[in-house]
Amino acid sequence: MSCELVISGWYASDTPRTYVTAGDEVIRGPGFRSLWWRSLDQYVRPDNVLIVDSASPVKADDAAHTTTRFQRLELSRNPGHAQTTTSHYCGYMASVLLGLEYALQNGVDMVVYVEQDALVYGDHIIARTKRALQRSDLVVGSDSRQIQQSYFAVTQRGLRRFLAALHGIRYSDKQVAPEHKFMFAATRWLPSLALELAVYRPGPLRPARMRLFWLLATLARGYEVLPFGYGRRRPIDFRDEVFYFQHGTAAEISQYRSLTGF
Repeated sequence: MSCELVISGWYASDTPRTYVTAGDEVIRGPGFRSLWWRSLDQYVRPDNVLIVDSASPVKADDAAHTTTRFQRLELSRNPGHAQTTTSHYCGYMASVLLGLEYALQNGVDMVVYVEQDALVYGDHIIARTKRALQRSDLVVGSDSRQIQQSYFAVTQRGLRRFLAALHGIRYSDKQVAPEHKFMFAATRWLPSLALELAVYRPGPLRPARMRLFWLLATLARGYEVLPFGYGRRRPIDFRDEVFYFQHGTAAEISQYRSLTGF
C-alpha cells in the first residue's frame, strides 16, 4: 500500500549548533539522505514528496537518491530550532504548516510527515497508519509524557481544523514546544487557559504545571497514538514487523542497514 503525499523538512549546516542534539552526527547531513530515501521509497512508497528547506546552507542532492516525484520549497531565511528561534515558528513547524497547507490545496486523502532524521520499516506501515486514522483524523507517536512528531499522519477531513488550531496559538515555538502545540490543537474542548500551563516559565512549579497540562490534554485528546514504535523511545526491537525511529546512533543505523540490506 502506498502513500499519496509525504512532507518533510530539510536543514543541514557545518557550523556548531547552539541546541542539544541526539544520535549520530551523520543523520543531520547529506550523507544520510540516500538511506532516508531508500527507507521512504521501499516502505512508504509515496506518489509525491514535498520538502520544505529552511534556507539550509548545505543542500541535499535528492534527485541522486530517488526517482520519486518531489518538490522543494525553500524559505528565504532559516527560522531556527524551537529551542533558540526568534520567529513565531521554528524550522520544523514551518515544514509542518507549509506541508499541511500543500496537502489541503491538493486534496489528498492522507498526508504523512517523515522527519529528515527518521527511518521507517515494514511493508504494512501505511496500512497500519490508515487503520489508526479510522479512529481519529490525526495520529502521532508517544513517548510516555510527550507525543512525538517525527512520523505522523493527518486525514483530509482533519487538515483544515488542525491547521486553524495551530495558527490560533499565540505563543511562539520557543514559548510552547511544538509537541505541546500539537496536543492542544488536537484537543476537543480544552479552553485556551489550559495552554498557559505549557508555556515555558522556569521555576519550581514548572514540572507540576506540565503534568497537569499533560493530564488535561490527554483526557481531551483528539488524536490517536500510532500502533507501532519508536520515534525517540528506546530500546528499538528490530524484530518488529513495523517501526520507525529517529535520532539513530551509529549502532542503530548499522543494525537497520543489516535488517533491510540497504
